[in-house]
Amino acid sequence: MDRQSLLAFLLIGLIIVFYPWYMSIVAPTALNEQVASIEQYQDETITPTTTIKQPSSFKKGDSPLKTVRVTNGLYDLELSNKSGGSFSKYQLFNYTDHEDRLVSLINTDNTNNMVLSFISIDGDKIILDNNWNLKENISSLNVERGKQALTFYTTHLGQEITKTYTFYPDSYSIDVDISFSSPSKFISRNQYSLSWSGGLPPTEKNVKNDYMFFEGYASLGGERMGSKPKKGKPSTETQKGSTLWSAIKTKYFIAAIVPAEPAIGATVTSELVGQMPVYNTELLLSTNSSNAFTSYIGPLNYESLRAFNVGLEKNVDLGWALFRPIGQVISWLLTKMHAIIPNYGLVVILFAVLIKLLLNPLTVKTFESSRKMQELAPQIQKLKEKYKNDPQKMSRAQMELYRNSGANPMGGCLPMLIQMPILVSVFSIFRSKIEFRGAPFFGWISDLSVPDTLVEVAGFPINILPVLMGSTMFIQQKMMAAPNADANQKTMMYVMNVFFLFLFYSFPSGLNLYYFVFNLLSIIQQKYFMPKPAVAVAGTSKK
Repeated sequence: MDRQSLLAFLLIGLIIVFYPWYMSIVAPTALNEQVASIEQYQDETITPTTTIKQPSSFKKGDSPLKTVRVTNGLYDLELSNKSGGSFSKYQLFNYTDHEDRLVSLINTDNTNNMVLSFISIDGDKIILDNNWNLKENISSLNVERGKQALTFYTTHLGQEITKTYTFYPDSYSIDVDISFSSPSKFISRNQYSLSWSGGLPPTEKNVKNDYMFFEGYASLGGERMGSKPKKGKPSTETQKGSTLWSAIKTKYFIAAIVPAEPAIGATVTSELVGQMPVYNTELLLSTNSSNAFTSYIGPLNYESLRAFNVGLEKNVDLGWALFRPIGQVISWLLTKMHAIIPNYGLVVILFAVLIKLLLNPLTVKTFESSRKMQELAPQIQKLKEKYKNDPQKMSRAQMELYRNSGANPMGGCLPMLIQMPILVSVFSIFRSKIEFRGAPFFGWISDLSVPDTLVEVAGFPINILPVLMGSTMFIQQKMMAAPNADANQKTMMYVMNVFFLFLFYSFPSGLNLYYFVFNLLSIIQQKYFMPKPAVAVAGTSKK
């Protein structure tokens, strides 16, 4: 393989490796460091920035703690009357963890959710986190045949506040309607907040990898607003303006709140609790507009989120923003293929074949360029020896040789750069696509979202697919390498293969399966369908 092609492959690898770091650099940063009045997550306590008072009607113990269990075909949840309907349990029937337990999106750290607060007309911050009353005298709801509702209520200064939840069969969406009696009598500026504190818990065996995908955002002006956690102190971003949603996500799951009418602002805070990024969101709303919302707590499914028609699907990782349209097409195609082929492993293989066919014209150009450069290699070496003391003459002689032969030193790099959007999109999608989670292929490959560990030896996992991927990559490069490649070129080739093997060893098996099949197809293409490079005779020139 010529130096330019090797360099291009190395650049691709570097881009992939430093992609998470790059995203952290270009991610939105706080535009307003002034901290608003917000609940801070720290050891399950609230650190207020203003005086916090309980509603005047509330006395500890006047309403006992109560929970209502709600089930439909997708989840098993519990709503607590604390804060007027906070989720104290939320388990998904269709998803299990590595210990074969139902995935749980609520734990003891994030039960402080769906909390209402406001600034009173006296300037005090009031947090309605008392035990509300429940209008329905029930302990459970089984939502199977039609929608069902639960209503919680409390009072403040003699004025009633209600929060009604509406549940639907086989849907992760839960409607929430809030009602205030004469809000102008006790709420300053008729503005209140709806907050979610404590983020979401990790759900994957590889917790550190799960943490890499943790994010918290609100949508203002069609763009995601958020802050990245910093060591030592919480990071806060507050903005005013039309806000379409707030959301907290992990690698595969999301908790989102979508108001029926845009909110008037939002605050997103983040901090590191140990190694875990914890995000809190708060929507600022007006009592003069609709007080209806929809909460979505469930999988990061692109089509489900897109159905809200507010850009909530932007939380699905489809690659860099510039390449998202390509990522959308790839994700859609994979889903449609799976509707016909029920095994996602086979879908990955057929998708690799399809991409190979699609990129074939670019591959042919790469081979042609590599062949020409190999044919010219002896003559270039001769020029280097002839003009070793005169770099300018050597450069002019090389350019003349390229011009006369019709060769382009960058001809092998350009086709690979054109393929970059597809490579980046595939890399992102195959690492985080929810449909791959728990999807088996065959044999020991039981989950395409995790490494294909066959056995463990002294605690070290033996993963087969990354070894196969690395082997096919090495064979492919050996086939393309120039016969007279120098020692530096050979060393670079070996180093790059070790580098990729190390990089991909812990990646999901679906991603390694794709690259293994793609490389294998490239080997077959090189061996049987491409002209073999011819080595030019020293001192001759191809006209």
